[in-house]
Amino acid sequence: MRLLLILPVLLFHTVIMAQPDTLVIPMPPVEPMSPAAPAPTQPPTPPAPPSPKANADSTVLEEGLDGDHRLELGIGKGKGVYAEVKPVNDPQGQAEGDTIKITTKNKLIRIITEDREIKPEDIDVEQRIQDARVKRRNQFTYWSGLDLGFNTLLGPDGDADLDPDADFMQIENGRSRFFAINFMERKFEFGSHHVGLTTGLGLEFLSYHLTNNVQLAYDADSTFGIPIEDYELRKNKLGMTGLRLPLMLEFNTKRAPLPTEAEIRSRTASSVSRKGNVHIAMGVVGSWYFDTMYKQKYKIDGENRKDRYKGDLNLLPYRAAATVRVGYGGLNLFAEYGLTELFEGGKGPALTPLNIGLTIIGFN
Repeated sequence: MRLLLILPVLLFHTVIMAQPDTLVIPMPPVEPMSPAAPAPTQPPTPPAPPSPKANADSTVLEEGLDGDHRLELGIGKGKGVYAEVKPVNDPQGQAEGDTIKITTKNKLIRIITEDREIKPEDIDVEQRIQDARVKRRNQFTYWSGLDLGFNTLLGPDGDADLDPDADFMQIENGRSRFFAINFMERKFEFGSHHVGLTTGLGLEFLSYHLTNNVQLAYDADSTFGIPIEDYELRKNKLGMTGLRLPLMLEFNTKRAPLPTEAEIRSRTASSVSRKGNVHIAMGVVGSWYFDTMYKQKYKIDGENRKDRYKGDLNLLPYRAAATVRVGYGGLNLFAEYGLTELFEGGKGPALTPLNIGLTIIGFN
């Protein structure tokens, strides 16, 4: 009986011991896969062009500050002294109307601008009348501008056909030019805008083209001409440069009243016009010459030559000339007759300079 009970246990134990130690689970078959094609490479996207806001530094500096930008000046750590143009929506913030900001070590300075509305009763009438008086005085003065004309030399008899002893200084009038830049003027009225005393400053350039084939020479006692026989001169020019100062009594016929108080407060005052004005000025122009140049051009054996000489040639370094200037509207003619001679006394022929011309550009 006991044997019958043990046999099934032994049989079960034998079956279990006969199994392998490791349990193997077969994997399902895997089909081979072809390699995947690489994804196409996308070209890099170009950066978008900067907007006017993003390029404020260059745009605004060229066109000036507008309502959308402000100018910042300062001294910053790592920046040193700097100047920048920034949009008004900069995250650092901006006060209303702030167009210029200056940053120092201890302070922040803002300059705020806004349109100013001036009430008629707040207008400084006296100052406006004074400004109008200065403007009228400047507009009714005809000195400032560019003068262009021609030079000639007159003998003791007032004739441009010189005597034999001065024939070496015979000049070609059409090529002997006068040019002046009158850059400053001042007029003092004599109780009326019709009459005043005018003065100023200018810079003048004189040239005398000699017609004869001579070489200018000089010594301590005289200036003379040496005839040239070996070659023909293409240019034989004497030039002088100097400062000039006028003192003239000036008359104007046009009536140019100052604006009234009512016109100033209502802003209806009209500007002063020189149209139809007849202008006459007479007086003296004094000149001081600080540079003298003598130049010749010629050809020898087919080769062009050019000689320049520096020296005073016994020329008088100053000149006083009687002048008259006549104008109508914007047109102005002038003439200047020398009260002093070209050369120092006794060191050259007695020659009197004369120049005439017109104002080609007026600065008023």
